[in-house]
Amino acid sequence: MSRLREDMSVIMAPQEPINGPVSMHEAMARAIKYNLDERVKLMEMAVANQQLDLSRFDMLPRLVAGAGYTGRNNESGSESLNLATGRRTGESTTATDRHRRTADLGFTWNILDFGVSYLRARQNSNLVLIADERRRRVVQGILQDVRTSYWRAVAAERLLKRIEPLEKRIEAARKNANALEAQRVQAPLQTLSYQRALVDTLRQLQTLRRELVAAKSQLGALMGLPPGENFTIQMPPDVTGKDVPAITASVESLETYALLNRPELLEESYNARITADETRRALLKLLPGIDLNAGLHFDSNSFLLNQRWADYGARVSWNILSLASAPDTHAFSKAQEELVAFRRQALSVAVLSQVRVAVVQFRELSQEFSLNADQASIDRRIRQQYVNSSTVGQQGDMSVIQAEVSELVSDLRRDLVYADLQNAYARVMVSAGVDPMPEAVPSQDLATLRQAVSDGLGAWQQKAGGTARLQDLLVPAATTSEKAPGEKAPVEKAAEPKDEPKGVPVAARGEEPAERKAAVPERVTVAELPQQPASSMTAPMTVSYSPPTRAEPVKVYSVPLSALTPMGRASAR
Repeated sequence: MSRLREDMSVIMAPQEPINGPVSMHEAMARAIKYNLDERVKLMEMAVANQQLDLSRFDMLPRLVAGAGYTGRNNESGSESLNLATGRRTGESTTATDRHRRTADLGFTWNILDFGVSYLRARQNSNLVLIADERRRRVVQGILQDVRTSYWRAVAAERLLKRIEPLEKRIEAARKNANALEAQRVQAPLQTLSYQRALVDTLRQLQTLRRELVAAKSQLGALMGLPPGENFTIQMPPDVTGKDVPAITASVESLETYALLNRPELLEESYNARITADETRRALLKLLPGIDLNAGLHFDSNSFLLNQRWADYGARVSWNILSLASAPDTHAFSKAQEELVAFRRQALSVAVLSQVRVAVVQFRELSQEFSLNADQASIDRRIRQQYVNSSTVGQQGDMSVIQAEVSELVSDLRRDLVYADLQNAYARVMVSAGVDPMPEAVPSQDLATLRQAVSDGLGAWQQKAGGTARLQDLLVPAATTSEKAPGEKAPVEKAAEPKDEPKGVPVAARGEEPAERKAAVPERVTVAELPQQPASSMTAPMTVSYSPPTRAEPVKVYSVPLSALTPMGRASAR
């Protein structure tokens, strides 16, 4: 009961009141602020930060202070033995008081332990980053679930109001059918068929109710509301075939952004750092340990010449037998690093597939929603025709009821497909690793969070679509055997000007003989590309050509950076 009271005090903690219908952006803001799963990840991140702070203290040397008291009930005396004669002196002497006090202040520092503690602190700093990436992944999943639950709740609010009066009409029709059967006004088979159609229609309505009745409760749970708390949903206009959200970013840009920003891939990158530091720790433990120590001491023993003194020293210790395990330790550590790298590469392939699949599913659901919207429109017009025919007495109540149920089912199917379409839209965003919120939010109140969510959802495609395509970022492989290992992408040498004066000898123009020019390759290599957008590259970039023989001088070329942009490359070719 004590645990229950403590848990309920957190779950039922007061929140900012809901002042009006809840929109999708407000539902997302409340989920970010009050959802318990997100708060768990925040606490895990706080714990990781505390662990990092504690691990930094392990790098400090040891400074130990101690004090004590020693007493005994008799004197601590002893005799001595003359080693030359083998006789005891026969005299008992002591050099220790019966009661004495001691105090020590010792300083100890193991350089090897300092290195190990430093690497452990660096590993803990990466664990903090991993905790932050896991929080990002949880927030992205929560917002995706909120989007889906919101649109399902909207569909439920629209259709549950229409189901209840239709059920009452069907119940009244069933009573009339039972009365007709009892009075034998119609043929029994016709009456029973009519009753069966009414029951089947009622069963369809109850199935629809079961699918929709829990949608609003699920949205409230995602928002962190206490169970059973009532709230209203802001109803958007009825969806039509024109309300399909659009994805303007290219698939290639989404793939690149996903490889750079997916929380799972970043987590594996941090795991690679941790594994590399673990390799260094394992190898560091094989080195000899160096202890530096110093201390201040006090002893109240009256027989001591100096009751206060200081000492210092150094000690080297090395477990030589640990060298036998050095090759295996190194091989095991490298195998762990390769495993982490291979796992990250396999996850990269899965991320690329997820982005492609998410985009394909979104496009398929877009087409499916358009068809369902058209079908709902057609069923609405059919129902209106049955109502008009029933008014003039050409159709019975059963035909009108079936037309209304068909319209209701079509509307429900359209709204549910639209909810799935919104879920697919969010899945594209999640598969690309896009955060729907900016990195820094000035405040945690609902108004600020709601505005941040609105701005982030409106600009996520610009953020992801501004990334270069994956194939543009990859360095093309060498196509000739002359390319040295580690050489960068080739840049074609600019053509020589053709408007030179005729009749000038080759030597006068500064040209080399033909046999000398044949040894010079027709391409040079870029030493290093600047890490900035191509649009901001205005200064020329220096590239060099190293001749195959030392007799030839090193030539330096100046290549305009505009030639490295996509349009510049085409013009350079």
